[in-house]
Amino acid sequence: MPRVNGRGALARLGSGAANAAELVSIVREMSFDDLRDEAQAPPQLLLVGADRAALAAFRDALGGEGAARYIDVATFDQVPRDLHPYDGIVLVNAGPADRARPEIQRLLTGAETAGRTLTFQSPPETGSSAGPAVPTEEALGDLRRRLLTRLSHRQLALGRYLPAFRGEAASSMIGATSRANAEFAFLANVPALIPLVGGLLAAGADSIVLTKNQLMLLYKLAAIHGRDLRQPARIYAEMLPVVGAGLVWRTVARELASFIPFAAGTIPKVLVAYAGTAVTGQAANFYYEQGKRPSGAQLRRFYERAAEMAGRLPFPSRDGHRDAIEADYREHPPREQPPAHPGAAPPPPASATEPGERGA
Repeated sequence: MPRVNGRGALARLGSGAANAAELVSIVREMSFDDLRDEAQAPPQLLLVGADRAALAAFRDALGGEGAARYIDVATFDQVPRDLHPYDGIVLVNAGPADRARPEIQRLLTGAETAGRTLTFQSPPETGSSAGPAVPTEEALGDLRRRLLTRLSHRQLALGRYLPAFRGEAASSMIGATSRANAEFAFLANVPALIPLVGGLLAAGADSIVLTKNQLMLLYKLAAIHGRDLRQPARIYAEMLPVVGAGLVWRTVARELASFIPFAAGTIPKVLVAYAGTAVTGQAANFYYEQGKRPSGAQLRRFYERAAEMAGRLPFPSRDGHRDAIEADYREHPPREQPPAHPGAAPPPPASATEPGERGA
């Protein structure tokens, strides 16, 4: 991202007191009731397979500590008649004969169950048709992502009550909010095409929406990490010292970009909205996972990662495509880079998308 001189914007923000007052005002206008109810309603999943003992081990590996309270298991010939309590159902290593059972056909094709029923097949090398006691973490991670995608309305609860889902749920929330803010920033610049009045509207009307989305993201991350949701003000009092620098950085860059004409200014504003939101989410998630604020070096890595992903945004004005960006915002150890050899060809460009849902 290019370096900018933000003295004007920083001066208006002052020491942070005025900005904090604005944030408090915005928080008072926000409603958290629906999100709180959604997050605090425990999820309920059902695993259906050939062997109860193998399913129990699968359940514990999939959900983590305490998974038995939220994930039931049943054999193919003992599927519960009442399936309404279950948010999602997973058929584990169901073979052709298993799929032909009437009760399994009902799960796969029924109007009330097909949309929430997924299948899981163990890789051939990991076990028999009955399934391995503990699948590989790669296979489990893929299933968690698929469940979070299919059951998007239950992401907060899945992350809050099932520890193994927490990292995937947080990454999904950060990515979704960053993309939403980027898209809004692009659309919000359209009024600048209207002479005089349009420029005034575009100058500041979108900042409140972007800030609300960021604050809502912080609340969602607090929900995923098991925080008390009854008093949002306490959540923000805890988090603003952690993410405040990210919010200021986003504000400075956005204000400067808004004075650039439409053709040159919209794309920088979109990049800033995406990257600033992503960094805010990454900093908050780091704090919840590690119990401490990210260091300056860690924040720089967050900026670099977010700016790289933002630079790959598929702007509609470029090619007409609106492919979603799936970014992984969990912390991973840095990869070792092989030493460069003289005369070696440059590495190929990174893929424009991160791994997403691989199947139903």
